[in-house]
Amino acid sequence: MRYWGNEQFERPATYDSICLAVAKHDIGWIESDKEILFNQVTGQPIPFINVNLRQHVDFYGKGYEQVKEEDPYAGLLVGMHWIGLYTSRFGYDPSFTYKTPDDLVSFMKETIIAQQKAWVELKMKLWSKDEPRSRFEDKLWMDYELVQLMDRLSQYVSMRRPETTDQLTLGPVRMTLDGSGVMLSVQGRGSGVVEVDPFPFEDVVETTVMFRKIPDIRYGSHAEVCKAIEEAEAESALWKFVPAR
Repeated sequence: MRYWGNEQFERPATYDSICLAVAKHDIGWIESDKEILFNQVTGQPIPFINVNLRQHVDFYGKGYEQVKEEDPYAGLLVGMHWIGLYTSRFGYDPSFTYKTPDDLVSFMKETIIAQQKAWVELKMKLWSKDEPRSRFEDKLWMDYELVQLMDRLSQYVSMRRPETTDQLTLGPVRMTLDGSGVMLSVQGRGSGVVEVDPFPFEDVVETTVMFRKIPDIRYGSHAEVCKAIEEAEAESALWKFVPAR
């Protein structure tokens, strides 16, 4: 996100807050990552997409409060990212939303409504009143679009091997506040090179993903899988986002 902006793509005035939101939008997961959530039935770590929904709400809620304390605007963006995961990203990405078990429908509905009500007061504090409220809201939703795009880009590199040639279409995201949304094509070219078209950054972006590999087997206990992860060698993969040829 710190490389965002060029002759086509405008750098938002709320740039620093967006960067903080992008950097810490998943900070609520730190506790669970250290614990390493374990499925006794499968004998394997629990993939993040399969985490118990109540736990998911708890993780993200804590992260939201933490970032909001540091920077209220960044916190609002993190909160929108959090609740958007249960609402098809507020319609921004209809292809994805966490499935709600029947016994948690009421709980999730109350959570979603309560958070959005709380944002009304937070927005009133953040709105400077030097501009129309509609303009403030439009900027906020554009910033939300950027956080979602960065989330998807980070998943592209953290859930694939560098030799990938997978192609994804991400967005929409606006080049300017008053512009129309455009879709970005993301195409792996192998060796960690990923082409992005149109290219939204000021220069080639390099990022390193740290990881550990453990055998894809059934583990006898939580302690056993923790030991396997602890003993696994720390590795890294270098990725580059570049303009399309």
